[in-house]
Amino acid sequence: MKLQVEQAKEHIGKKFPYSYTIPTSELGDVTAFPWSRHDITINGEFWFDGQNYIVQGSIESKGDYDCSRCLNTTEHNRKDSFEEIFSERRDAADDVTPFDGEEIDLTELIRDTLIINEPSQVLCQDDCKGLCVHCGANLNVSPCSCESFVVDPRFAELRALLDEKDDRLS
Repeated sequence: MKLQVEQAKEHIGKKFPYSYTIPTSELGDVTAFPWSRHDITINGEFWFDGQNYIVQGSIESKGDYDCSRCLNTTEHNRKDSFEEIFSERRDAADDVTPFDGEEIDLTELIRDTLIINEPSQVLCQDDCKGLCVHCGANLNVSPCSCESFVVDPRFAELRALLDEKDDRLS
């Protein structure tokens, strides 16, 4: 995923669009991530501002994730955006990425953006009921037959005191 930038230098401020659909294998070894088995699409634009090249874009990807509540596999679509400044100058500021002046390689930027924005929680549906904490039944499929109110053993003594108090008041 390389952007040829010679033409942008001749037209300061003019935006040049780009679009790629690639297999994730082009990003290196990313097999540990759920999106690694699907192609990704990158769209955006770049321009030369007179000193630096500005690259903006978005990455569309999807992956097979485990639901954080019920553990069912669910396909999750993602759209992540990025913006980076590139310069031919080797003495550029810390927030500017140096490059050779002919082409900008987006591979590392795309890989890093996908990894940094990896979702910490994915749900199969917004109202996923999850699993029963006692028997492990998927509550989206059907309710389980466990007692709805089970006292945590650490609070059993407190529960006994409350029950004793209720008995005295009756």
